[in-house]
Amino acid sequence: MKGDRPMAKILRTTACLLAAAVAVTVSASPAAADDHADRRTDDHARLQRVLDQAVADGMPGAMAEVRDDRRSWFGTAGVADTDTGLKRRRQEYFRAGSTTKTFVTVVVLKLVAEGRLSLDDTVDKWLPDVVKGNGHDGSKITIRQLLNQTSGIFPYTSDADLATEESFPQLPSRATGEDRHG
Repeated sequence: MKGDRPMAKILRTTACLLAAAVAVTVSASPAAADDHADRRTDDHARLQRVLDQAVADGMPGAMAEVRDDRRSWFGTAGVADTDTGLKRRRQEYFRAGSTTKTFVTVVVLKLVAEGRLSLDDTVDKWLPDVVKGNGHDGSKITIRQLLNQTSGIFPYTSDADLATEESFPQLPSRATGEDRHG
């Protein structure tokens, strides 16, 4: 660990956060919740240690929330704003960026493993009439194509007009969670 470049530490910490989030998500399922109340507490403590380690490794702040049908847990470490020292809060908005793809893929593959859906299911099977227009047809696009990014749908994040925070003035500020326009 000593002598690691900052980016290597950040990547390792991000991988740990993802692994911890998946572990806690799996243990927070309703079936597991009844039998593992003590384990859930241990999982939350472990996840908090991962958040704390992320800050120790150089990230300015981290937060996680775990919910099931009966309860929720929220953990935080570090700050939301390095200039003001403002602490992270539950109501914050933030862009997860490309990391979102990893979380979605893990959940979808878990559902596939449980037999609840198939990678060859169409988008329309689960989200009827959501993907349509601009030459796209949800009855012909599969979940597999969405996950491996071969559906032909334009990646809106590549649109220069959408790349700035100013493109979304209606959203609360990322750092404070408050309306930017007063």
